[in-house]
Amino acid sequence: MSVLSDKNLRGYPMKPYDMVREGLIVFGVMLTIILVLAAVWGFPGKNYGPLTIKEVATKAPVAFLKRTVSYFSGTSRLQTYGPPYTHNDNHAQHIGPFCPNCWVGVIYPLNAKVDFVMQPLQQIAALDPNVATALNTYQNASAKQQTEWNNAYTSALNKAQVTHGRVVLPAGDYGPVPVLMNGMLTFARTGLLEAALTFNTNPNMAPYETNYTRPLLYLGGPIMNTVAGHFDEKGGEWGMSHIAGPYPGAWWLWPYTFLYQIPAIGNSPNGDLIAFLIFLVMLLIAVLAPMIPGLNRIPYVIPVYKIIWRDWYAKYPSGIPSNASRKRV
Repeated sequence: MSVLSDKNLRGYPMKPYDMVREGLIVFGVMLTIILVLAAVWGFPGKNYGPLTIKEVATKAPVAFLKRTVSYFSGTSRLQTYGPPYTHNDNHAQHIGPFCPNCWVGVIYPLNAKVDFVMQPLQQIAALDPNVATALNTYQNASAKQQTEWNNAYTSALNKAQVTHGRVVLPAGDYGPVPVLMNGMLTFARTGLLEAALTFNTNPNMAPYETNYTRPLLYLGGPIMNTVAGHFDEKGGEWGMSHIAGPYPGAWWLWPYTFLYQIPAIGNSPNGDLIAFLIFLVMLLIAVLAPMIPGLNRIPYVIPVYKIIWRDWYAKYPSGIPSNASRKRV
C-alpha cells in the first residue's frame, strides 16, 4: 500500500489476503466440478437446438398456420402490443402514469401483416403463379370480403386434419386464403421464410444482417408458450432460470424469477414492470444499506464480522489493540 494508506489505516485490524491465489483456487475448483459433471452427464441442452420457423412449420403445421393467419388478419396480440413496436400506448405496461415504454416510444416499428406475411408472399408470388393469382384476388377484394375469408379460414383451422404433412380443411368458402397460407407453409418448410424475414429487416445489410428480431417475434405467443410448457419453462414454473429440460440453469435469476410466482404479479398484465421495479428497489436498498438508518446497524446487531475475524477477537476481545485486555493464559 501507499504511505498515505499506511497512515490512514494505522490502528485498524488488518490481515494478509492474496486475491490472485483465492481466485485461482476458486477457478480450479469450479473447473474440476464442471469437467466431472460434464463427463458424467454431458451438457443438459445438447439435445435441444434453437426453435426455428422451419421446425414449427414441419412438425406443427396447424400451429404455424394459426399464427400466420393471425398476423394476416391483424388479430395477433403483437399488432396491438404498443411500444417499442406499435404506437398503441394503451397496451403498454404501466403503473398509473409511470410508463417507461411510452416515454421511449416506438424504436422498432413493426407492421406485422406487411412485414411478416405480405412481403414474404410477394417474394413467393414471384416464383409461384398460383400464389401470385391468389394474392391479386385477395388484394382486389373489399375489406369486408377479406375479413370474412380470414375469419372462415381461422375457424376452419380448429377442425383441420394433417395428412402426410398436408393440412386438410373442412369444406367452406375461404377464398384465396388457403392458397396464400399454403404458400407460406411451403416457404417456411424450406427454411426460406426465416431468411426472408431477416433479409427484409434491412436489405441494405444483406448478406451481413444479424438482426433476428422478426423471426423470433414470429414464433411468439401461443407457439413459444407451448414449447416453454413442454420444457417446464413457463413463468409460473421458474422458467426464466431453467435450461431446456429438468435442469437448473441461471440460478442467479432466482430472486427475480421468484416474483413471478406471486399470483398478483405473475397474472398481472403489468407483471414485468412490477417485478422490475421491486427488484430495482431491492437492489438500491442493498447498495445504499450503509447509509440507511437502522439497516446500517445490522452488522452490530448480528456481528458476523466477529466470526470472520475470530482470530483477531480471540487476541483482542474489545477489538481495539490499544484498549484490549489480553486473555489470561
